[in-house]
Amino acid sequence: MVAQAHIPVPDDYASLYPVQCAIVGDTVYLLANVNTQLPRSLNQGIVYLYQFNMQGKQLGKKRLVIEGRNSYGHALGVSANGVQVAGYIMDEDDTSEFYSFFTLALDRRLNEGKLNVRKTGAFVSGAKARFVGDNLQVAGSFFPAKLAKDGLASDYANSRVMANGGYAWSMRPFKKAPRHVEAGISQQGAIYSLAYSETESTLAVTSAEGKQLFLSSYPSKFCETSSLSDYGADVLALRKPCDEKRKAAELTLISPANGKESPLQLAPGEPVFADTNSGQWFVISKDAAGKLAWYSGSIGGDTRFTQTVAGVEHSLSLGRINIDKKGARAFDYVYEQRAGECRFNMNGHAVQVDVFNPEDENGKELPQIVMYESDGVSLTLPLDGSPRNISVDGTLTPEQAKRSCGKNGGKLSLIFNAAGARR
Repeated sequence: MVAQAHIPVPDDYASLYPVQCAIVGDTVYLLANVNTQLPRSLNQGIVYLYQFNMQGKQLGKKRLVIEGRNSYGHALGVSANGVQVAGYIMDEDDTSEFYSFFTLALDRRLNEGKLNVRKTGAFVSGAKARFVGDNLQVAGSFFPAKLAKDGLASDYANSRVMANGGYAWSMRPFKKAPRHVEAGISQQGAIYSLAYSETESTLAVTSAEGKQLFLSSYPSKFCETSSLSDYGADVLALRKPCDEKRKAAELTLISPANGKESPLQLAPGEPVFADTNSGQWFVISKDAAGKLAWYSGSIGGDTRFTQTVAGVEHSLSLGRINIDKKGARAFDYVYEQRAGECRFNMNGHAVQVDVFNPEDENGKELPQIVMYESDGVSLTLPLDGSPRNISVDGTLTPEQAKRSCGKNGGKLSLIFNAAGARR
């Protein structure tokens, strides 16, 4: 354990619920939702942001100024100068409730910037959200801008929200309204949505660009689902059996292509938490005595590459490579730069444009490679096998170059490989 900090409920309110953390340099930020009262009729929801150093010392605490009867924070992300927060606002009168979605940027000292409010409805509590670059990927129950207090709203949706603008896209992944849905969002922005009943589960996969990649229904003995995350070409799920006599949670691996669900044992004991990130899996499990233990390991295959050039750390994270009915390949990715306090990232969707048959200096045929393009950036990977190496060439936009950590005018010319990296 590196550090530990006790966080009391602020200002003598009733309860505090941590949501997400973000690290900027040597500072850790924590997003939390606070309830002012225990009785639901009197409760007001308030969003707080905390600041700690890497040793666990609290450096700051801020109640975010968000007008409305209730406010709720969904996600916390790293921005060029500090952090970004996204969530929803609920207001009401005697007959109706009103829902809005907000984004807010703060600098490193917790000074608030402009509050962006979209009075067009909102994803409510229980939704999953994640900042990917300068955009927010979000999935869950969406309520309209105005809802009668005795009305019902059950509209499951996926969206990308621009931090300083409106919705980039929105879509409903299921053909009919699902009864129960759990969502998960990958580091690259792909959204996994699992609907379930007592006899059947349906998995929908939406790309970071809003395209539905898979929709598979299959018989399943599992119901309640507490997490979904990418696991190579599959989806890792933490689920409980529908049969109430069998209450122990289990890890399962779901294939989006055919809906096949298989048990997966990654750690001893009963899993209580599971997630993946950058080619690694993480599981917390408990033994028969209730003692918790932490386990982690490699998923297999290289999904994240890093290198440092002239004091700037470059990293590239790849999503699954999807192949459409015509055989064309595509994938989502996140490219990041770090140098001191500077943080820059961008996400994109790379589409196949050509396949090459390279030769060495003696004319011997080498393994085929595929070229992809994405908004002015070209990426080249091997055609077959795990992505052991990848080249990146292109130019950042003037706005991106201004925020980047390099001093080369936004030019990109990088070669990553599994053993290291070079330029």
